Amino acid sequence: MTDREQYAPGPASGAQIRKEGEKWTLILVRELRHSPEKVWQALTDPAHLREWAPFDADGSLGTVGTMVKLTWTGTSQVSETRVTRADAPKVLEYYDIRWELQALGGGTRLTLWHNIDRRFIAMGAAGWHICFDVLDRFLGGTPIGRIVAGEAMKFGWPRLNAEYAQQFGINLHPRKQVQEYEEAREIQQGLMPKQIPQIPGVEISGSWQPARIVGGDYFDVFSFSERRVGLCIADVSGKGMPAALLMSNLQAVVKALASENSFPKELVEKVNRVMCRNTTEAKFITLFYGLLDVDCKTLRYVNAGHNAPILTRKDGAQVRLEEGGLILGIFQEHSYEEGEIELRPGDRLVMFTDGISEAVDGEGVEFGEKRMAELSRGARQLSAEALRRRLLERVTEFCAGRFEDDVTLLVVAVSEKDDRALTV
Repeated sequence: MTDREQYAPGPASGAQIRKEGEKWTLILVRELRHSPEKVWQALTDPAHLREWAPFDADGSLGTVGTMVKLTWTGTSQVSETRVTRADAPKVLEYYDIRWELQALGGGTRLTLWHNIDRRFIAMGAAGWHICFDVLDRFLGGTPIGRIVAGEAMKFGWPRLNAEYAQQFGINLHPRKQVQEYEEAREIQQGLMPKQIPQIPGVEISGSWQPARIVGGDYFDVFSFSERRVGLCIADVSGKGMPAALLMSNLQAVVKALASENSFPKELVEKVNRVMCRNTTEAKFITLFYGLLDVDCKTLRYVNAGHNAPILTRKDGAQVRLEEGGLILGIFQEHSYEEGEIELRPGDRLVMFTDGISEAVDGEGVEFGEKRMAELSRGARQLSAEALRRRLLERVTEFCAGRFEDDVTLLVVAVSEKDDRALTV
């Protein structure tokens, strides 16, 4: 087990809130084992901030008057701010944040003053609590990687939120809230295939990993007969509970309409009409649906704005499955084109959501679809299950496990002519 997997935050502590007029301020104090100069660098250097802070900065925060854009991780919020005070290594002010650093023996007493809406002040305390833990480990030379936004949900954030709310006297019904999120996750997991159906000559493997407790990705495999299956993968815009609710609706619609006699074009056009009535202007859905016929050795499909699946032939040649049309939920009477492709012995088909291709490393570089295609080609001899694991392992290593979006993979392996078992 890695240091990151073993990490668990301690109890809520070192925090208070103040109210001046209509303004609420969170005050959080932490004693660190490192010098003020070292802590100052972690507070101002963009590369250091990416290791622990809840935002990315496009420039140094260490100079008064500098204009810097802060991109808050896991959200679409970008804040443009000016550094109003930078007395190194003692006081730093920008945005609604003030840092005070006081030398304490060989370490630093770090105090954060953050103006936050009272409704979110316990949430902010819980988030900063975890960030401070990660900062301490980063400065100590044992980094565990940034834990913010949806990722923090897996590392005790709900408990901390409840504890800080209780300390601050904020009645957020935290226990009920946490329980509801846990139940929602269980329900959503239940919507994913519990056992993926297999048909002779074809192996199918899939996995789903939300960035938060719940998410907007979806996949399914429909067994229509011993020779035909339906393959579906989709991505609802956004994250968290709103995306999960719309995903659940999509899942129900696809499940109701999918059948052996419903070809992809017909199904997707019906799904689009329904989802246009059920979505708001700010929401949309990408979807790929295919009907795999073993006897005809074909895959008929429609790609509705989704990341084009990668089909890798036995000889390494690759085809992207792009035929289809627009994303779902925009134009109710949109017509979709249906593609058809021959499936051959040794083929490997990889379907994925953009949580994989858009995963970024510590320098902000995306994993990308090109890297995905190269890995698929290099591991095309593997079984569906082994190939899925290999791809997920590589992207997890690339982004150090810090996924900012839901991650879903669906892999199909066509066996050789003699139907020998595929090996890892």
